[in-house]
Amino acid sequence: MNKRQLLFVTYQDEHLDEGLSYAIELAKAMNEDIVLLLVQKKDSIAEKFENLMAGVAFAEEGEHETARLIIAGEQRELPAVINSKITELVVASSKAGVYLAVRNTDKDVVSGVRSFLKSNTAIDKVVLSPAVTESELLTTRDLNRLVRTASRPIVTMTRQSVKAVKQVMQSEREMNFKLEKEFA
Repeated sequence: MNKRQLLFVTYQDEHLDEGLSYAIELAKAMNEDIVLLLVQKKDSIAEKFENLMAGVAFAEEGEHETARLIIAGEQRELPAVINSKITELVVASSKAGVYLAVRNTDKDVVSGVRSFLKSNTAIDKVVLSPAVTESELLTTRDLNRLVRTASRPIVTMTRQSVKAVKQVMQSEREMNFKLEKEFA
């Protein structure tokens, strides 16, 4: 029998750890593993223009294949900083007793979650990080479309709830420290 999983969705950027502590606590309480789905941010018009200009510069220098990849948006790699953060997250969740698997998708939030859920039946619920729910990239219309089509419960997080979880965790650590001193 496969263990149930919680799907934690966030962007492939420097804020990918935001809200994961809540997801870890939720997974521990529900005795589930976590799948971290890193979705691609939609390019803004400024980013598209920058890619186009970079592509033109490479094309002028005779690097036509590189120019084509940049303009098509295929020249994306996860920076080393993000890779090291992912490693830290896997280690931290392991210490908490929760297995964390990391998956990437080149799709946006709605398409990425939908296609992931179609191919993974072990997912019990979907948790959207504060970076996703509070970004200007995910509209209310997109969120409603995801809720209607996901066929799993969708949990949205705000930065305020993340702060509350961190405060509760800090209080628990302080209480455990006091108890350890008392009984030592």
